[in-house]
Amino acid sequence: MTQATGYTRIGDVLLSRGLITQEQLAAALKEQEATGKRLGDILVAREWVSSSDLVDVISERLGLPKLSIRGLAADPEVVNIIPLPIAKKHRVVALFRIGNRLTVAMADPLDMVAIDEVRYRTGLMVNRVVATPEDIEAAIAQFYTVAESVDRAIHDIPTEGSAQADEAPVVRLVETLLTEAVRQRASDVHIEPHDGSLRIRFRVDGVLREEAQPPHSLHPAIVSRIKVLAGMDVSEKRIPQDGRFGMNPNGSPVDMRVSTIPTIHGEKVVIRVLAREAAALSLESIGLSETQRTLLQGELGAGEGMVLICGPTSSGKTTTLYAALREITTPEKNVVTVEDPVEYALPLVNQVQVNEKAGLTFPACLRAFLRQNPDVIMVGEVRDAPTAQIAVRAAMTGHLVLSTIHTIDAAAAAHRLIDIGVEPFLVATAVRAVVSQRLVRRLCNDCAVAVEPRQAIAEQLGFDLLSIAGKWRRAMGCRMCRGTGYVGQVGIFEMFVLNDALRQMISEGETAAAIREYLRANGFQSLREQARALVTSGVTTAEEILRVLPRRMEAWESVG
Repeated sequence: MTQATGYTRIGDVLLSRGLITQEQLAAALKEQEATGKRLGDILVAREWVSSSDLVDVISERLGLPKLSIRGLAADPEVVNIIPLPIAKKHRVVALFRIGNRLTVAMADPLDMVAIDEVRYRTGLMVNRVVATPEDIEAAIAQFYTVAESVDRAIHDIPTEGSAQADEAPVVRLVETLLTEAVRQRASDVHIEPHDGSLRIRFRVDGVLREEAQPPHSLHPAIVSRIKVLAGMDVSEKRIPQDGRFGMNPNGSPVDMRVSTIPTIHGEKVVIRVLAREAAALSLESIGLSETQRTLLQGELGAGEGMVLICGPTSSGKTTTLYAALREITTPEKNVVTVEDPVEYALPLVNQVQVNEKAGLTFPACLRAFLRQNPDVIMVGEVRDAPTAQIAVRAAMTGHLVLSTIHTIDAAAAAHRLIDIGVEPFLVATAVRAVVSQRLVRRLCNDCAVAVEPRQAIAEQLGFDLLSIAGKWRRAMGCRMCRGTGYVGQVGIFEMFVLNDALRQMISEGETAAAIREYLRANGFQSLREQARALVTSGVTTAEEILRVLPRRMEAWESVG
């Protein structure tokens, strides 16, 4: 009650200052009652109040100092008094310590639960200052590192004897690793034993980087703890295992998908981090151009035929499939999927997880689907002849089939189906549209600088040096991007819809190279052309494009 009452008074102050209207305050209070969210968070999220204005009002109303902490130099020993999971959970950062008093920057100084937990964890009295949530998050990213968090977590682990999976220090260590992985937006965590060492790496924005090297002696306890969380057999170390569990580290649910394999130095663990909000992405938000989105929406609306999404592993194909499903799923449609594994649970969609040991394979699921009168079928991946043949047959008999396939570009998709074992005339009849995609890293806006184009790289990408002068930027690296120069990813896409000429070429067995030449002659925009636009607009770098799009694609993608 204290928190709500305090926030109501602050809402009244915002109202009296003319920063919000009575209707906005009423709507925000109603949402607060329904969701339990902080009123300030609701007002900022709805863009009715800026974070800065909110902090000004909180500071004045409570008589607390307002402090800008972005870029502030702080003593790491003081910062680390508050464990990372607590700092992230409550949006607090320790700034100064004088005697038994700890000065803490808080986004919500009325959060008595946070204050009590900081007091309990530190044994210190708490002095509060107010800072914006954005400054708090930036400070956490600046002050905490995985290696430091691991060092703090293992400090309490006994040096004598073997650590156990259920011991509190081991539990905290694993929690710290996973919380930090979520904070850094890692897509997966790799725990890799070697001869006498243990390496922990995060894949962030598609690139692996080393984060910590705990003592090798902790490897069995770490693996066992993860297996316990994922419901796996702790005693079995000789064969690969799979499992999953959920976390809620900062108020947003996250799924952790675990895979273990035996190596000569012990079990390697890979944890796939799946933030559930990714399943809510739409075709508008994944990066398709307006023209591409309109074309794809048209083909999805046709209600029959096959739409293929192409690209290598970790290129965002599943996200695109889910966005397409969200576009067309309604209560009036019977939508079914067969996946290995099911990455996200989708509303109104009947999802099936492959289980080959039980005989629940892709072909077996597809045969069963066709007896259940589906409108839309999503196949996680076309990887063998039986799956491809049944999927094509379904697409030709009035069903809309969505799937992924591993090819280097869109033009090779039809030939991949033919190579798998589908007759060319069936491919030409069934396939409606093909999308190929990649993910490239976005430049960090805090440290990117303008540079002169490098001639060798410009030539590799088909640029004219005069046309791009002053348009290139370079990744420098800073604390905000952890020295990488990049933050986040953006999709690049190429897409074509089959017309009569393409269907005839596929039926007659024309090569993928001939299909590429036809597409190029008819205004098709390739992945590399899409990527070049991102370079000249300052979204990414030429070096990043060359990392993602290999030189072997240049023969037909470069500007002629």
